[in-house]
Amino acid sequence: MESSVAENITPEAIEPKEYLKVSEIMERACEDGVFPGAVLLVGRGGEVEYLKSFGVFSLETDGDSADRLPCSAVFDIDTLTQAVITSVLIMILLDKGNLRLNERVSRYVQTFGVHGKSEITIEQLLDHSSGLMGHYPFYQELYELDKTSRPGMIASSSAKEYVYNFIHRAQLKYRPGSKHSYSEIGYIVLGEIIELLTGYSLDRAAVKYLFKPLKLRDTGFVDLGLLKRGTVSAIPERIAPTVACSWRKRTLRGEVHNENAWAMGGISGHAGCFSTALDVHSIVSHLIASYHGKGVLVSEETIKRFWYPGMPAYPSRGFSERVRSEHGVLSVRWRYGWEGAVKENGMDSSGLSSMAVGHNSGTGCSVWIEPEAGVDIVLLTNSLHSSRSNNKKIASFVPMIVREVASML
Repeated sequence: MESSVAENITPEAIEPKEYLKVSEIMERACEDGVFPGAVLLVGRGGEVEYLKSFGVFSLETDGDSADRLPCSAVFDIDTLTQAVITSVLIMILLDKGNLRLNERVSRYVQTFGVHGKSEITIEQLLDHSSGLMGHYPFYQELYELDKTSRPGMIASSSAKEYVYNFIHRAQLKYRPGSKHSYSEIGYIVLGEIIELLTGYSLDRAAVKYLFKPLKLRDTGFVDLGLLKRGTVSAIPERIAPTVACSWRKRTLRGEVHNENAWAMGGISGHAGCFSTALDVHSIVSHLIASYHGKGVLVSEETIKRFWYPGMPAYPSRGFSERVRSEHGVLSVRWRYGWEGAVKENGMDSSGLSSMAVGHNSGTGCSVWIEPEAGVDIVLLTNSLHSSRSNNKKIASFVPMIVREVASML
């Protein structure tokens, strides 16, 4: 992550009077222990309509005013990385002609196609229908190697290669394309593909193709390998802590929460990115502009293909009506890097339309988009800071606060 993350550039809160009830709900959530701190942003037409921070960085400060969380707070966005970083980089590479979604993964990763995996395509990685396992505790194996036969293994390039090679040799869990089942493993592979096609590590590819073009100063991966070697130093003052990790024996602040991403050095296609509400808004507002044929980041054809797989890719008038008429498209949870607002993720009660897309992460960070209306709702929290079991509270809170915002749109 760029050192500018530590710069004390605090954006002013924006709170129109019609949002007072929204602010009251957010304040009450802090009091009820849903999260220690949060930033909520509502964008419309590419502009910020509402922006306000709530609560504190840490529960350990007894409400110290110096620990009040600002609008510029940086959060571990966890699996939101898949939507706003990894899938967007794949979009960019698709527009550049570097890949095709229906191509086999083994075309790019030659050692991948064993044990029945030769038929897996990039789009099956994107929509979680690849047949790969959902999760594997690589971090446990790497931690043991680090403590025994291979000191220094954790957060090294060797650790990342260990994970990649393990996945290349892995068995299928089900026939590719036969069903959708969440797989962080698929997004680790997508991160590897991005590295192979660009010639850059994933974090550097993100800087070159996404962060620099959009002038994002507060978004990036924290390279734990560089931290270990002392090449860079951590400046965590603006970063919200996540959880007190029992096996790492410390509260994580500026250190990725996801264990596998941590073991791989903090940089992976499935998790690891840190960002602010304003930067997440910047990314999704560019995607919304592309949806309306006015974007510079990706093409209209590509964004519609990712958000509404199965529909004719080429844009034309009446696109939204065609999508609505295809009930099967909208009832599927998993899009290409994104989700629909459906029962399976609890967002069916959010008040969002059937056209909405977004993602909820395990660290309490969410983004939801109404493309037709040009609206984005970004909620970043550190809900895990009080307890890993706090997932249930934030899971029910997200659709409720989104519903309140959606009722005004």
